[in-house]
Amino acid sequence: MLDANVLVSIVNSDDVEHWSCYSFFRNLNDDGIARWVVPGLIFFEFQSSQSRRYHKRSPGHPVFRHSPLNYKNTELYHVTKSFLIKVNELDLFNRFSSLRGQDLLYACIAYVEKIPLVTPDKDFPPYSKDLTIIKPRDAYGTGDIPLQTGSVSVEKNGKIYTVGYEVFRGVVRLKTGQATHTDQATAKVTAKQLLQEIVGSGIADKLNLGKHA
Repeated sequence: MLDANVLVSIVNSDDVEHWSCYSFFRNLNDDGIARWVVPGLIFFEFQSSQSRRYHKRSPGHPVFRHSPLNYKNTELYHVTKSFLIKVNELDLFNRFSSLRGQDLLYACIAYVEKIPLVTPDKDFPPYSKDLTIIKPRDAYGTGDIPLQTGSVSVEKNGKIYTVGYEVFRGVVRLKTGQATHTDQATAKVTAKQLLQEIVGSGIADKLNLGKHA
């Protein structure tokens, strides 16, 4: 079962969990290993998260984004009356009382059906005794020994932003965690594009990567 945050991390290369979530989903999905069980609302949650991001980045442009989760290769979990009865009988609203919104639903489904919950969310670990939680970062780490390292710079509004990067097998990752897939020959160009993205989104300033020229 997937948390919607996994989908959001997969499609946003400036997300710190992008590398681990993308690798986890791609490997299990491409090999046909996973059977993704999700409530139908996950697609709405994904779209609303993307809408909030793209309204800020590109005002006036369409905000719909294709989900990496295919409607055809998922098992939609329906919130039925019998499910609600089980939730009440097991007192799950009190058991998971610190979870908010859809996270509470994910936890209840995972508990009732005894299936693992894949999530990078920091709100779930306190319930590790009640749920089988899989964190993509724990399963795939953040890469392995780099094949190549370097640094890239971008100038904007009188400031120069610089960050180091590492190249792995088919992947380039900034030292700040953002990663995407590329081949080794174009790794530096791709790393610079990643840096431009986090400069444009304001993340680079939050990480203090810029210095006045």
